[in-house]
Amino acid sequence: MTITQSGFKKDVQGTYIVKDPGAIITYTVDWSDWLPTTSNISTSTWTLSTVSGDGANALAKVSDGISGANKYTYIEVQKGTDGNTYVAKNTVVTSDGTTDVRRFRIRVQDRYL
Repeated sequence: MTITQSGFKKDVQGTYIVKDPGAIITYTVDWSDWLPTTSNISTSTWTLSTVSGDGANALAKVSDGISGANKYTYIEVQKGTDGNTYVAKNTVVTSDGTTDVRRFRIRVQDRYL
């Protein structure tokens, strides 16, 4: 399984990305390595939750969906509060009825050159 948005980092808790509060960015998850060759993704559900910080100006989902011959899922997000960390959780159900879940963190901070 691969997250196909450049800029992801890893620490002991897993994968995370740093996002500016003013950025609107799409993150894509490639499920093709995990899926059997005869299967594809039937449904994809994304949820966003706050891990640290306050709820003001929370990270918000703009859109989400399935793409790439039903092997990829994506979420487009906006907003977020500088200093907060959020979790993007993706639950998929495959054409053969298997359910799986993946998560990654989004750290929101003002970004500078």
